[in-house]
Amino acid sequence: MATSTSEMRLSGGHPALDFVNTVDSRRGRWGPDLLRSFDDLVALAERLDLLGPNVASRLRNQAASEPEEAQEALTHAKRLRESVYRLFVLEDVGGPYPREDLSLVEDFAQLGRTHQVLEAADIGFKWALPVDDLHQLGQLFAIKATDLLIERGQRRAVRECKGDNCGWLFIDHSRNGRRMWCSEATCGSHSRVKRFRMRSKPR
Repeated sequence: MATSTSEMRLSGGHPALDFVNTVDSRRGRWGPDLLRSFDDLVALAERLDLLGPNVASRLRNQAASEPEEAQEALTHAKRLRESVYRLFVLEDVGGPYPREDLSLVEDFAQLGRTHQVLEAADIGFKWALPVDDLHQLGQLFAIKATDLLIERGQRRAVRECKGDNCGWLFIDHSRNGRRMWCSEATCGSHSRVKRFRMRSKPR
């Protein structure tokens, strides 16, 4: 079991879903929460290539010098995370997006989008958010979540891993679209072992 965002599996298939998956389990039990400090949020964004090392270092220094502001930014990011979770977990059952959660994610994203700038890409340009403020890191994840919502017509529905003590969200990028687990090596393997033991029990 991972104990930090620096070592957790990135199996969501999208930054917004890996952000949601910073709660180690949502089925059978809740937690532990891997976002224990603002540095954990920075580490996740850096692993997802949302931040470069220089920006990540600057945010860590800023958080160290402004601990109360960093804690507030982390608290807001966690609130955002739970709204993003409630939005996308319902795609697995075809439910409607909750209006309150949709509004919260939209508000966070709009705050970030007002600071976006055009940045050169491999071909042409792209919108980018220069993270100059501790709170903008949460806004960056909100933008990623709204991007995922907008892409709904061009992608498969988000799924929830049905593994015991899991509940992570993921997009199935496999060719046949039949992926059931966040990871075949962990939840998939555990499920097969459990089924084998159940079949092997004397009747």
